[in-house]
Amino acid sequence: MTSLGTENRSGLTGTDILRLRDRLLELRRQVLERLADDQSTIREAEPQTEPLDAAEQTREQDDSVALAGRDQSLLTEIERALAKIQTGSYGLSEASGEPIGLRRLTAVPWARYTIDEEEESDTFNDGDG
Repeated sequence: MTSLGTENRSGLTGTDILRLRDRLLELRRQVLERLADDQSTIREAEPQTEPLDAAEQTREQDDSVALAGRDQSLLTEIERALAKIQTGSYGLSEASGEPIGLRRLTAVPWARYTIDEEEESDTFNDGDG
């Protein structure tokens, strides 16, 4: 990792990387906690005698499954970003190798592409480009 105060290829200082790593670690802790809660909700299915209670329980379980899927994807991105910190490639676009930028990483610390590359990808995927 970059020593404090010096920049790496991404333009991030060691202090920037430490701050972003700490944020990623906290986000990972929060996601793991939510995943544990979601799993608990999914498993807590008790037979309901009232149709409305059963419907509510099913909805809660469906919501938990959907949220768990989203959180699992986010956890994968966070783990990928933490691994990139270890290898020294954090803050560099996976598409171009260009620096992602501190403002973007502060907003989305698991970002894999520059904002321009992300917007181009979104436009292409939407069929607008």
